[in-house]
Amino acid sequence: MIKNNLYQFWPVVIGQFYNSEHNHIKDDLLDFFKDYEKKNPKGNKQLQDKNYTGNHNLYQSTYRLHNEKNEALHKVLKFIATSILETAKTVNKPSINQLENKKPELNIKLIESWYIRYNQGGMVYPHNHGNFSWSCVYYAQVGKEAKKMNGSTYFMKPYNPQYPQDFGSSYMKNEQMTIEAEEGKLLVFPGYLYHGSHPFNGEKDRIIISVNSITDLKNLI
Repeated sequence: MIKNNLYQFWPVVIGQFYNSEHNHIKDDLLDFFKDYEKKNPKGNKQLQDKNYTGNHNLYQSTYRLHNEKNEALHKVLKFIATSILETAKTVNKPSINQLENKKPELNIKLIESWYIRYNQGGMVYPHNHGNFSWSCVYYAQVGKEAKKMNGSTYFMKPYNPQYPQDFGSSYMKNEQMTIEAEEGKLLVFPGYLYHGSHPFNGEKDRIIISVNSITDLKNLI
């Protein structure tokens, strides 16, 4: 029997994961950030560039955070790498199945990692992370005031044309999608996807960890 079908090619995948250890390591992680800023008060080069307009009212570390020696930080980075691996395995399942007899093993490499501490009202303007398969944002500290328009992350539609005016393509009408920030939550998304953050105002600063990664086939036996 001939069956009808709807193909869904090139989907935009955003993974959402929760770190069960977050509450146990949060204080150590925040202490590490405080010590880091004392040692690196100027932050990365962008903060020192008066002509750079990609962010507002924040502190940002260098892009080599994974080289720092801190147990709490590396527990988070391990959680991030594991979550990226799960995302990559799921979306690439058809390709992996074709290599099943060769016992493929995926390897996640964290190429860049950094943290951002947003001062009150701080924000990052729309941007993407370029030629990386998976990027992420991990909410290390947000605060109880967080809500959809206060400290959340938004993603922009990757299609350039405007959607048609008829109802047939109504599903394309949203120009962006917003995901609320929660402490211990991780979002994994394609590096090409434009995104930004809504300004956050609360008792505590909003702090996130970001990573850019690549995924390789570690072995093909």
